[in-house]
Amino acid sequence: MAAEQKERTAKLAEKRQELGEQELRHTVPQGTRQMLGELMRWHGIEEVSEAVQLLVMNGRAEDLPPAPPKVKAPSDIIRHYFRERMRERLAALTADLGETKDRSTIWRLIAHAHSLGTEKSAYLLAIPRHDMTVSENVARKLRQAGFAESLQMNAEDYGEDD
Repeated sequence: MAAEQKERTAKLAEKRQELGEQELRHTVPQGTRQMLGELMRWHGIEEVSEAVQLLVMNGRAEDLPPAPPKVKAPSDIIRHYFRERMRERLAALTADLGETKDRSTIWRLIAHAHSLGTEKSAYLLAIPRHDMTVSENVARKLRQAGFAESLQMNAEDYGEDD
């Protein structure tokens, strides 16, 4: 039988606590949530947390234009979850921008990415990949280990048939 919504929510909350995820809520100028939605649609991202995290990971203070003057206007709220290291990255980016509030950084990242358009914003929402290079020594050891394991498996196979 399928778990009820309360049960699923409780399990998800427990998992988030284990992983050290914290819910963040940022009050941003009205229309920012819509811009984020368009960015997500352009790049095939379904989760708000993932989109905001990618913007924070790939965003650099020197690439962002100066902050426009603050104006009292209606606002949106963006809710997402970040783990500790991502919260630290957001705080560092906020400091690099000379901002005092993370919400200003989130807003500037979203507005900048949206202003670049579909193609030019792709790098801000790209998933960083690790590049691994295996040294010749390690490759040789892996081949030797695989060969030794293969010989052992063959010996076991032929030993059982007798």
